[in-house]
Amino acid sequence: MNKIKEITQKNACIWPIIGCIVLFGMITAVTGNFNLSVIISAAKLCTFALLLGLGQMIVVTSGDGAIDLSQKYILTLAAYVSCTVMTKNILLGLAASILIGAVCGGLSACVNVFLKVPAMITTLATGYLFYTVILVVSSKWSSIPAKGFVNFVNKNVFGINMMTIICIAVAVLLWFLLYRTKYGKNLHAVGQKREAARLAGINVRKTVIIAFVINGALCGLAGAMAGAYCGGANQDLGTTYFLPSVAAAFVGGTNAAGGKSSVVGVSIGALMMTLMSTFLNAAKLDVGVQRLIQGVFLVFLLVVAVSDAAKKK
Repeated sequence: MNKIKEITQKNACIWPIIGCIVLFGMITAVTGNFNLSVIISAAKLCTFALLLGLGQMIVVTSGDGAIDLSQKYILTLAAYVSCTVMTKNILLGLAASILIGAVCGGLSACVNVFLKVPAMITTLATGYLFYTVILVVSSKWSSIPAKGFVNFVNKNVFGINMMTIICIAVAVLLWFLLYRTKYGKNLHAVGQKREAARLAGINVRKTVIIAFVINGALCGLAGAMAGAYCGGANQDLGTTYFLPSVAAAFVGGTNAAGGKSSVVGVSIGALMMTLMSTFLNAAKLDVGVQRLIQGVFLVFLLVVAVSDAAKKK
C-alpha cells in the first residue's frame, strides 16, 4: 500500500490517466459506441482549460496560498482585444491579446507582492476591475473574429487540430522552463518556503511576478483562440473554462501549498475534465447539474490537496 502511495506521489499524472480511461469507458457505455475519435475531439476541446490550468499551476506553485481568480476575465478581455486588433492584422492581434494578458497578470502580481494583499483577494479584486473594462469596451470593440484566424484554429495537421498542436508546444516550453532552467528551480524553491528562498539569495518578488505574468500571457493566448473557435467574444466567454482549469491544475498534481508542479499531469488533467464534460453531455444532464457535479468534484480535489499539503508541513 505504501509502495503504491509512493509511486502515485512521484508520478502525478497517474490519477488523471486513470480518470481518462474510466471516463472513456463510461462514455462508451452510455453511447454504446467505442470510438477513439472521442479522445482526439477532447484534446481539441480541452485547449482553453489546459492553457488556464497550466497558468494556474504556475501561480499556485509560487506558494503562499496563491491562486488566480481573475483568469476568466483576462481570457474574455483578451478575446475582445484579439477580435478588435485582428481586423488590422492577425499576428498583431494575437500578440496584443497575449500582451494584455501578461499586463493583467503583472498588475495582479504587483498588488500581491508590493501591497502584500493575499493572491486570492488580489485576483478577486483585479478580476472585477478587468470585468468592468470588459463591460465598457464590449459595445465599442469588435467581437467578431478574423476569418483567417478562425480557419487557422480549425485547421487539422495529420488529423490533429492546430489548437492541440499549439497546446503541446506550450506544454513542452513550460516543461523546459520549469524543470530545466534556473527560473524553474527558483519558482519551486520559492513555493516551498519563501523566506528560505530569500535567504538563499533568490529574488522572491521577481520570481512571483514572472509567475503571474506567464499565467496572464497563457490566459491571453487562450482568449485569442477561444474568441476564434467560439465564433467571437462575449462577456461570459471565460466562465465555461474556469472550473475545469482549476480542477485540472489540482488533479494533475499541483500542490496547493506550492513548490510542486507537473506540466504533464495538468495537461492530462485538462483532458480528463473535458472527457468528464463529454460524459455528462452524453448522459443528457442539464447544464446546471453538470456545473454542480464539476463543482463538487473541484471541492473534493481542493479538500484532498489542502489536507495533503497540511500533512507535508
